[in-house]
Amino acid sequence: MTDTDRSNYQSCLDGNLDRLLQLGEPTPRMPENLKAFIRSRLTEVGAKPESKNILSRKWAVWPLAATVMTALVLIVLWYGNSSKAVAWADVQERLEQVRTMTCMARIENSATAGNPITEMFKVYHQDPGLSRSELYVSDADIHIDEPRLKLISINRRKHDREELLRLFPGARRAEWETRIFRTNGRELHYAPAVDRAAVNWKLFNQITADKTRRIGERMINGVSAVGFEFDVPRQWYIDAFGKVRAQLWAGHDDGNVLFIEWNYRNALGQNVKTELSDIQWNAPLEANLFDLVVPDGWSIGRSETESAEYVNTGFVPGFILQIGPEGREPLVITGDVAGVVKGEQVTRPDTGIPSEVRITIQLKPEAVQRLRDYANANPDALIVADFNRQIKVVPSLTAADSSVLSFDLSVLDLSLAELEQRYFTTTIERKRP
Repeated sequence: MTDTDRSNYQSCLDGNLDRLLQLGEPTPRMPENLKAFIRSRLTEVGAKPESKNILSRKWAVWPLAATVMTALVLIVLWYGNSSKAVAWADVQERLEQVRTMTCMARIENSATAGNPITEMFKVYHQDPGLSRSELYVSDADIHIDEPRLKLISINRRKHDREELLRLFPGARRAEWETRIFRTNGRELHYAPAVDRAAVNWKLFNQITADKTRRIGERMINGVSAVGFEFDVPRQWYIDAFGKVRAQLWAGHDDGNVLFIEWNYRNALGQNVKTELSDIQWNAPLEANLFDLVVPDGWSIGRSETESAEYVNTGFVPGFILQIGPEGREPLVITGDVAGVVKGEQVTRPDTGIPSEVRITIQLKPEAVQRLRDYANANPDALIVADFNRQIKVVPSLTAADSSVLSFDLSVLDLSLAELEQRYFTTTIERKRP
């Protein structure tokens, strides 16, 4: 065999081998040592000296054919084993064991016109009650040793109290907020969870396997991953309008979640895309990540937020609420209110600024439908809430398809406790300092 023939033969052999190995590529996990072994066996057989005997040349085909058959068997056996990827139940089981979590979060907010707004965060959670997020100035800062940060938020949460420190490095300014949570019920529904590392993942247990769809496999940071697609339950995202479609990619062998993406349209009509990547589970975190420390020389502003949640609470007899377009018959009246569900008061003791007080009510379904129908037919109309014929305010719908309305009552110059006493059927007991 001449050098030219040998080169052509090797090229043909390599090409055929590459096509043969493509049988395994639907699952891109065939180990390189297995590929090398198959290649070496085929090369070894093909490189044996050719015989001058025509009969021998016919029999010489059999070793090569046998080796090719062996390669096919190896590929089929490997592919059969590789297809035994994790199931949705395996992913759910792993998510129940979360104590700490770190990840990169990318949020892209696309309006109907203009360039999308993208924010990149590094997130740290440690249960119970510790959380930190770092907002980067730009995407480029992710890849440098000393990234520029726009905002650092540190949370330390207990059941009924949370300390939140926001640091703005560019302005050398800090905001320290103390949040107090109260309720006349058994548990809090609107307050952030204490176990932030685990709580979001526990929600995935509400999604049964029949509600998920396998979407294939891919490599993520050098790890083979299995993908699942599903619709997120509506109540998880109160700002979403319509479906929230999500994809979750978990490790092929261990079920660890590696990447999550979800997409939805918010109440403002903007398309929101969120990605969680570089997810690390149960890795030890430095305690000083969650220290509430303001650097020397920085300015600091303090505030206190009281958040009260109500159960089986309405307005007192004789109270009048009317909601509708200014100067026309109301679309909603007091009898359309299913209940008062939340009150919030923000106080800034160092500034002398009056407290901000806001309440949130839940409407009955038929009342929500009337408001929605009118708003759709009259998109430019201003909806006004007449609060007991004392003030008129513009209510806020927290989501486009929600039954919840909130409005600012700061103009009344009443504390949240005074509002409860005057207008609510239930008051929350507050400990005196």
